[in-house]
Amino acid sequence: MASISPTFEKQMAKFLGELPTRARSVLKRRYGVGETGGMTLEAIGKREGITRERVRQIENDAIRRLKKSPLFAEFVSQEAAVKSVLAGVGGIAAEVEFLSLPDFRQVKDKNTLVLFCDLSDSIRRRKADDRLHARWHIADAPVAGIEAALSAFARSLREQGSTLSADSAFASLAMHLKKTGVAVSEKSPMLATYIGLSKEIEKNTWDEYGHVSSPFVRPRGMRDSAFVALARAKEPMHFRDIAKRIGEFSNKSVHVQTVHNELIKDARFVLVGRGLYALKEWGYEPGFVKDVLVQMLSDRAMTREEILDEVMRRRQVKASTIFINLQNKKLFKTLDDGTYTIVS
Repeated sequence: MASISPTFEKQMAKFLGELPTRARSVLKRRYGVGETGGMTLEAIGKREGITRERVRQIENDAIRRLKKSPLFAEFVSQEAAVKSVLAGVGGIAAEVEFLSLPDFRQVKDKNTLVLFCDLSDSIRRRKADDRLHARWHIADAPVAGIEAALSAFARSLREQGSTLSADSAFASLAMHLKKTGVAVSEKSPMLATYIGLSKEIEKNTWDEYGHVSSPFVRPRGMRDSAFVALARAKEPMHFRDIAKRIGEFSNKSVHVQTVHNELIKDARFVLVGRGLYALKEWGYEPGFVKDVLVQMLSDRAMTREEILDEVMRRRQVKASTIFINLQNKKLFKTLDDGTYTIVS
């Protein structure tokens, strides 16, 4: 693999020196060369005492001059090096990842590298949009196929709502890529780079991939965090334990009472015992034990054993609590065959 020259930045400084003073100044300010970030057309215009449109004209003219300059031919090996690096990660990478690749470690001023890539016809940048981060790619990379596959993968993650392990996520993305005509092994490290392009897909604290709308990826507030804690536990938990679990995966200070208050307010959670909460989607019923009994016995008469099994499936209470409630003669009665039903 070709590597970028250690003298790259010096070469670029000499190259920019070919421009007229104002053109060089405008271009460096636009790209932030020697600075932390680039300036807007308007900001440069105010500093130079010219209109933003005039700044744009100067910038475009400076880029045309540099591209036509005979000195640009000296950067052929540098261009090949950058293309080789991009090809090694799949032909395309999010801008943040691209600039932080180990191969460019020796380039201290990354804005100089950005300017150079903009001058190259074989290395291109795509702006950020609602779905994807700003990204760089080699001209012949299958960009359309990769982006279409990422959209389809993000859509499927959103529809299923849960998360996937890294291996499952890579296998799924590889399948979507195949459908768009891009062949990538599900074991390829390129898949992680492709996922990094998406604003819609993220990895959570458990190294699982999911859609950003999922509470398992970006829990929105304490209620979502409590939902995640219970869903991952897969069993009822005391509100104090839920608070502790949230603190473990969020690395934030969590107030127990705040968690308890949110559990009470959210219909996704059901109180199933003293301080014990479960998810309603597990089949647990809200309300007192007597309410659960009324709902059950409204459908059919049930034996003592059937009642015990069914209530214990829906709530976590002592058997004695269930049978004490069955003694409420205003609500329940015993039939001749020993089964229980509700009072008409």
